[in-house]
Amino acid sequence: MSRLYLHLMLGLLISGWALSAHALRLGPGMNHAEWRLELSPFECKMWQPLPYFGDAVFSNRAGEEQKFYLAPTRKAMKAGEARLVSTPPVWDETRRSLDMGIVKVHPNKPSISLGKKRSTQLLNELYDGMSPVFSRPSWYAEDEDIEVFLSSINFRKAYDQYRGCLAALLPVNFDQINRSRIHFPTAKYELTRASKTQLDHVVQYVKADPSVTSFFIDGHTDNVGRRLYNLDLSKRRAEAVTNYLVANGVDEAIITTRYHGERYPLVSNSSGKNRSSNRRVTIRLEREGL
Repeated sequence: MSRLYLHLMLGLLISGWALSAHALRLGPGMNHAEWRLELSPFECKMWQPLPYFGDAVFSNRAGEEQKFYLAPTRKAMKAGEARLVSTPPVWDETRRSLDMGIVKVHPNKPSISLGKKRSTQLLNELYDGMSPVFSRPSWYAEDEDIEVFLSSINFRKAYDQYRGCLAALLPVNFDQINRSRIHFPTAKYELTRASKTQLDHVVQYVKADPSVTSFFIDGHTDNVGRRLYNLDLSKRRAEAVTNYLVANGVDEAIITTRYHGERYPLVSNSSGKNRSSNRRVTIRLEREGL
């Protein structure tokens, strides 16, 4: 316990970082602050390495909301609640700190995770040159605080690239479109406007991801009507989906189209709501190496 503290303290003093009497400050030195990027149509990620702690990460996956999280490489903060304060740079005496409230500290990784609203607030503070600080007693000593801080040095250039990536994100990710369901009104096989929009997202994703190797399209019905009629109806529904995908640029050679009538209900056909769930075409994708 004490050896870990002495190790951290020695490293911080050698690096020239501040160490108060009651708080161990973990973050980048002024000459070492950097923001790294991983940008693609599937995910935008921007993070700052925090020496002796881990990483501070902003991430936005396609089809999902932005989040921020602290990813420690070693245990530092005690689980519970941390205070988040945005502090001005030491050379600017005209600005005041902003109390941004309380955040949860989790015992597992990531230790702190924030949703869209609060992660956007953090970005705004960094863009304005402020330094967000997370304060929480250490796990090894109740009277010793850990202060994990982010630096705004070199932030704006990285943030401009990050914003450009956000604007180019796909509308969906693989998990959201794999095993998609297209639903149909009773006795109908024509695609609705909403269904076409859903399929457009599938097409857009597949065109961007060359690892997708195959489609499985399966048509289904409820139990209203004769079995042979339902088998033909499920065939028409499956073909409607396949034809739309092919017409919009998906290679027909990677699509397997099947139809099952009323044979495989998703739920019991005991109610109108359940029958609506069973009138469907499912789309399953396979990717290379998965």
